[in-house]
Amino acid sequence: MSMDAELEVWRREWQSENAVPVDLRRTVERQSRWMRVALAADILVTVAIGGGTLALAVRAPRADLIVLAVGTWLFLAAAWAFSLAVNRGTWSPAALDTAAFVELSVRRCRGRLAAVWFGAGLYLAEIAFCVGWIYRDSAAPRKPLLAWLCFGPLNWVWAVTVVFFAGLMWYRRKKRAELTWLLGLCRESSGREDR
Repeated sequence: MSMDAELEVWRREWQSENAVPVDLRRTVERQSRWMRVALAADILVTVAIGGGTLALAVRAPRADLIVLAVGTWLFLAAAWAFSLAVNRGTWSPAALDTAAFVELSVRRCRGRLAAVWFGAGLYLAEIAFCVGWIYRDSAAPRKPLLAWLCFGPLNWVWAVTVVFFAGLMWYRRKKRAELTWLLGLCRESSGREDR
């Protein structure tokens, strides 16, 4: 085969490939940037919060601080395990065609929907642990637990919790709509291929 004929074959193959729509490429690239930012934030939280509680426990090895450090590291380990599992294989598309970009977007979207449920559960577990730790080790005279929870110094925690869960519901609704759109795009493109 001559060089010109081979180049012509390559040109036809290249032109027959579905070009990735610019908006889809930009969306995937933007998501990839945000994934890198989130990874950096996870590292920062691990070093600051995990390192901080560990430093407290080492400097003053009291039982309450050791429990705080151990609890913190268990929560961090759970968050890292989930994050690594849900992001595995979602850093870049397997190929540079539309189908690979859509498939990557679907996997990322499903991962974010799973993260909503994991985040809600982790948040509740962390709140229960922290509130229990604060109540048990508070130097102030102890009120009954229910009175302390409802009318104590933690009213801001309940306000933050309401905002957190409202944000989670909004994000979940947004990701479900995105997933529905992406799955429709998959069905539409596979229908075109069948023709």
